[in-house]
Amino acid sequence: MYDFNSISNRLLQADFNDYTNVVSKFVTFIKNTPVIFDYITDCGLCEQDLKKEFDEVIRACGGCIFSLGTTNEEEVRNVYGIMNYISDNNISIHYRAAMGCSSSSRYQDKIKGFNDRVVMVLIRHIESYLTKVGIDMGLDEKITYSISIQNGQVNIANDNAKITAANTVGIDAAQLAKLLDDVRITANGLSSEEAAILESNLDVIQEEIKTGRPRKSFLMTAISGLKILKSTAEFAAAVAALIQFIQPLIA
Repeated sequence: MYDFNSISNRLLQADFNDYTNVVSKFVTFIKNTPVIFDYITDCGLCEQDLKKEFDEVIRACGGCIFSLGTTNEEEVRNVYGIMNYISDNNISIHYRAAMGCSSSSRYQDKIKGFNDRVVMVLIRHIESYLTKVGIDMGLDEKITYSISIQNGQVNIANDNAKITAANTVGIDAAQLAKLLDDVRITANGLSSEEAAILESNLDVIQEEIKTGRPRKSFLMTAISGLKILKSTAEFAAAVAALIQFIQPLIA
């Protein structure tokens, strides 16, 4: 789950110029991870004529999107087939194939639309499957977290527990933005790849908290990604301050 969340985060945050390359890394990861690849294989082979499917979507010039199927199994095998086709044929989908996924004319918005309407379908199915595998193996603590936000304050309870405001931790959006900026400002001497990892993980933290229902696994993956980066002492202190600030969401 940790590794899958990591590669999924990278794909969802990828710049449109790098997207095809990251799709290839995502597909390679799946092929090299038996627990996931076996699940996809069990869903059957993609029966679509993907060349024809891509040609029709491109000819429509934004008038249609990819057909994913009606059952969970069809969605899994068809979306994986689409992504594998993109990887094998080195297709830059933001030029034409993703036009119908967003009304925006910006390439990055086309990529986001494709992620939201196509890629996330596969990611959600795989996340659900891995969670079930974890439960079957006895790795899940069977704790259900309830997270709600009222007047800028985040309330967290597990199972059927109830909590009062006295036991909650307020999430100050302005303070969070400052802490994220502090991490960016103090990150010196990073390579271009490390800088991309930094931005990807910071974006995940910001976007997850913004939803009001942050996924603990995504936050923990992002934090782990920040910890592996080596920069200045000030950077380490800024990362530590950020982690402490969001600790109530991952405890």
